[in-house]
Amino acid sequence: MTISNRSRYILPLILACFMLVLWAAASMAATPQNLSIVNQTGEDLLNIHLQRGKVTQFMRLDMTPGSSEEIENPGGMVELRLDTGLALWTFSRVSLGQAISLTFGPQPDTLTVATGKGESLQFRARMRSLLPDENSGPVCALDQFRPGMRMKDVCALLDQSPPHDDNDAVLTSLGFAGMVWAARLLPGQAENGKTGIARTSGPDRLEHMELRRKLDAATLNKLLTTLYAQGYAPWQAELPGLDMNFVEMPKTDTAKHKEILQQVLGYFMSSGQGEATVMLAPASMLPKLADADKPQSDVQLFTLTLRHSSKNLVVDVAAYQASEGGR
Repeated sequence: MTISNRSRYILPLILACFMLVLWAAASMAATPQNLSIVNQTGEDLLNIHLQRGKVTQFMRLDMTPGSSEEIENPGGMVELRLDTGLALWTFSRVSLGQAISLTFGPQPDTLTVATGKGESLQFRARMRSLLPDENSGPVCALDQFRPGMRMKDVCALLDQSPPHDDNDAVLTSLGFAGMVWAARLLPGQAENGKTGIARTSGPDRLEHMELRRKLDAATLNKLLTTLYAQGYAPWQAELPGLDMNFVEMPKTDTAKHKEILQQVLGYFMSSGQGEATVMLAPASMLPKLADADKPQSDVQLFTLTLRHSSKNLVVDVAAYQASEGGR
């Protein structure tokens, strides 16, 4: 067979084009595809837990209502668990391979998956509440969060196999200030002396605690009354357009600080918008804490976050020992 001069030029060109197409396809397959996450619920979206066979993957979100974010698409068929802080919502057999967006809402039990082919797939979730009914029991009451206390001392660990979040915190429920809260218990140091999230011997020391409930004036007032009764006083506060440091206020005492805080929080609650944070510390330690680089004695600090968008009240409780290197 005789190959013409024209064919001698065309065949290499066709071969080169074919190789270019293969290279482009391989490159597209190797390039991670983005996945848009949209929060159309009225809740905070804290994280997503993906289960594919024996492989577990977490994606941290911290998304407020109405927000969106892009993440790398992990692909595959997964069981997807959405953590809203007050409940876990599990969606079964969600295919992410062709997905370009995940839209949660308008209720947390509804997921819409949009694909690159123009499809719109609907999924419904089963719910596990982290905030039991007020009359349900037993719920352990934790009135004192001691620095260095062991996780096993927190009797709320009634569930033998409690769920965990992306920080390895135990998700459970606790009684505090006469109310039931969804709680996150973050362990610190393990028995073998190793620190960090990846532990094989199980959690030991309780390092950090987060409590969460729906925000309303009655709940906030009850919480503040309890903390004041335990000897706590306002330290700092941040509200829309206003930053306050009560220690620096001249010619005022703790009673006046409480009165001022009550007034500004009243304005904030009435506005129905924005986010506020309030830090409280033991009144007897406030001057020393304000001037020190590290606590001179064991101390527990409370940080309250009031979020109108999701109507959530989050109480962050951190315990510090005198030997620690700072706040």
